[in-house]
Amino acid sequence: MPNMIHILLAAGLATTAAHAQDAWELVWSDEFEGSQLDANNWSAQTGTGTAYGLPAGWGNNELQYYTAFEDNVLVSDGSLKIIAREQSFGGRNYTSARIRTLNKQEFLYGRIEARMKLPSTPGVWPAFWMLPTDSPYGGWASSGEIDIMESVNYADRIYGTLHFGSSWPNTQSAGPRFSDGTDFSDDFHTYRIDWDPDSITWYIDGVPYGTVNSASWFSSSAPSNPRAPFDTDFHLLLNVAVGGNFPGNPDGTSSFPQTLEVDYVRAYQRVQIPFPDEPHAIPGTIEAEDFDLGGQGISYNDCDSDNNGGEYRESGVDIQVATEGGYNIGWICEDEWLEYTVDVQTAGTYTLDARVASPVTGGGFQIEQDGEAISAPVYFFSTGGWQSWQNASTTIDLEAGEQVLRFVNLGAFDTEYNLNWLSFTLQTPVGCSEADLAAPFGELNFFDVSAFLGAFNAQDSSADFNSDGVFNFFDVSEFLSIYNAGCP
Repeated sequence: MPNMIHILLAAGLATTAAHAQDAWELVWSDEFEGSQLDANNWSAQTGTGTAYGLPAGWGNNELQYYTAFEDNVLVSDGSLKIIAREQSFGGRNYTSARIRTLNKQEFLYGRIEARMKLPSTPGVWPAFWMLPTDSPYGGWASSGEIDIMESVNYADRIYGTLHFGSSWPNTQSAGPRFSDGTDFSDDFHTYRIDWDPDSITWYIDGVPYGTVNSASWFSSSAPSNPRAPFDTDFHLLLNVAVGGNFPGNPDGTSSFPQTLEVDYVRAYQRVQIPFPDEPHAIPGTIEAEDFDLGGQGISYNDCDSDNNGGEYRESGVDIQVATEGGYNIGWICEDEWLEYTVDVQTAGTYTLDARVASPVTGGGFQIEQDGEAISAPVYFFSTGGWQSWQNASTTIDLEAGEQVLRFVNLGAFDTEYNLNWLSFTLQTPVGCSEADLAAPFGELNFFDVSAFLGAFNAQDSSADFNSDGVFNFFDVSEFLSIYNAGCP
């Protein structure tokens, strides 16, 4: 379908779109602007862990006693300070603080970040992390743990870690670490995760340094759920531990007090918006790879977590180069869907042509809106190859205006196919001819000729008058013949 102009435009767009990021909306934050910890957001955990069903030392042989005193947790001058001190209290030689958002602020997916300056001395262990609110898959770590930022001892290395698998001691972990010579106690840095159903990615100052996909995590309590345990509500924790299994204990060179200073904590959710920037005009053709921004479960559902084609834009959708020019969505499999924000110029009945290819199985699809089918199901046979393209067609009634259309795969688990584009052609109004391509409908005039020439140059299906998928003299001849015959 695409001509050389289309190919060049697609290539140019790819250079800018390859790094396109999904849009985010701030849904919660604590900027620590007050004079005390906000009780709507945080509560303090105190003691040695035994009051929470943990062995003394919070399950890690830690040395501190957590308190809610201002000596250990303080909001002042626009930041939160969690201060670890060498002082005797509650039978321990160190005090510190541990706060959490349990039953106050919970999150499922999104972007979670905090801007912090870290403590640094042997035996100190600051952390910004998440635990499941209800632990639906069982005890730690069957229900998971997400460590957004951990540092131990000297603040020269950052750890991002997931804990999962079975209950202790049969736990598993995975995650990246970052060390580039920076002393993270010298200044503030922003630590974040982007948490999606099938992946979690860690960032420092906006730069990603590692990703773990759902193929690498599991919960033994839910073996048939590939997204468990990271598919349920989690809450946030901030703390500074002293000693313990991870950092080891303070030594003769350790200095106290040590402070974790937090400028803010923020949570975002993805927002669905058109890609690349405006709704797709209907009548017209939508390139399949130009589905909305928003991410997994919001603007699309893909059956695996990786972009197997690795082309065109950042997403979990499989995108590859198409032999017809531009790109196509590849390997569409069971339960996949894609959403497109469109602007319908004229209400009416449209012919929808989907450009599909399947080497063996064929496939099926329908268009939905607000969870309801607005087109008949369409099924097609094998085309003989992943890049052997043909049209699969149906009709669809559309109201005028901006709206979201969902392309829903109807293929079973053992069917897969590729999708190149979707073309919407307004059907000829009753009482006139196929050459009546533009308003005012019911008469043939210059606007219809202009519409045909525009569609022909764009190689849009509305100009394919002999329906052979090729745009040439025969289409022009057929259009002129129908045009010259006039309206009935």
